[in-house]
Amino acid sequence: MTQPPSYFGKWGNVPIDGDVRPFSIFNPVRGGAGRTNRKHHFISVTYMEGFTDECGRVQVYRAEAPEAPLPMQPTAIGYENHYYSQKLPEGGQENHRFEDLWNPIETVWPETVRALQARRLSPALSFNVQGMLTIMRTRVPATRDRIALILEAKLRSQCQVLEEIGKLPPGLERYAGQLDTVPVGINPHETLLAMEDEFKTFGDLCFRLGFEVLHNRTDIPFLTSDNPVCTYESRESLLARTPYDHSGDIELIFPLTARMLVRGSSKRQPFNVISRHRDVTDPRKVRRFNRTIAQFAYRMTLGQDRSSDAVVCAHASLVPTINTEVRRHGKEIQIVWRHIFGPKPNLSQYIDTPEKAARLEAKMASAASSLVSDGC
Repeated sequence: MTQPPSYFGKWGNVPIDGDVRPFSIFNPVRGGAGRTNRKHHFISVTYMEGFTDECGRVQVYRAEAPEAPLPMQPTAIGYENHYYSQKLPEGGQENHRFEDLWNPIETVWPETVRALQARRLSPALSFNVQGMLTIMRTRVPATRDRIALILEAKLRSQCQVLEEIGKLPPGLERYAGQLDTVPVGINPHETLLAMEDEFKTFGDLCFRLGFEVLHNRTDIPFLTSDNPVCTYESRESLLARTPYDHSGDIELIFPLTARMLVRGSSKRQPFNVISRHRDVTDPRKVRRFNRTIAQFAYRMTLGQDRSSDAVVCAHASLVPTINTEVRRHGKEIQIVWRHIFGPKPNLSQYIDTPEKAARLEAKMASAASSLVSDGC
């Protein structure tokens, strides 16, 4: 039976597989009247439930204190207030559009996982897994922060050029001479809108990969994180690896539960589908997967138990991020950026109220005074 797609068009025309519904049969557009939810998860709660222990908790390894994980309920982690909220031109803000987009994928996730545990294969299963892959690659803080860093470099370089030619806007003149260090906060709305291009880019990548599901038959559960979709050049060793290097033989890993992981490869065909199930019985292979998962974590790594403490701590100091370089050729400005594993960036707060602006000015004035008093 085929359910006619609505919101997703021909792309969502996927047959229902018995009890597994493709997420495209649900229309994610809903009315917003009377809806006041402000707790927005960037890690799906229903996804995290696949990594809970018998008490319904996961071990949360925070990047700033990986040696002291906290057992927590999935509903209590992986969220920010108003993470997806957008200011409206007529005033007020919209809080639910993006949450509604994720909802169909999260709705069908439990039935998808059960079918994968039963080692089934179907277009609906492949479609739903790629849906979860896509949102867990594009909506997370690691991705939004990367976009913000690129936009920050662009805005800073533009202001520096305006200063050089004497056309710095009046509101920015007080920052003259400081534009290489003054905090530059990016409007969160811009990083939300950029997710559309991220969706397309990741979708194109999936058409270059074939997928398989690996079933963990060891005593060591798979880890996951707040940035669980890991892609890299498969021929590179762990420590020489560049995150998101898609120039050669590509490998993708994404933990589905503590006992299952999907692996994609540019060397596996057919592309864009899950074509087989396999068992992993060697603990060394599970540890190797867990090292990669911990390496790609951003703010937190999540575990079903504490069997991977050492692995998490070994990779907590570096995260997948970018570095940027501004190159100038006459009147042309180029911003060159590349993926790296490096220290977690500290993004500046976006200044959208006079009160925030006043606090920033006071902080900068205090810092300047300290430099003067120290004789710098």
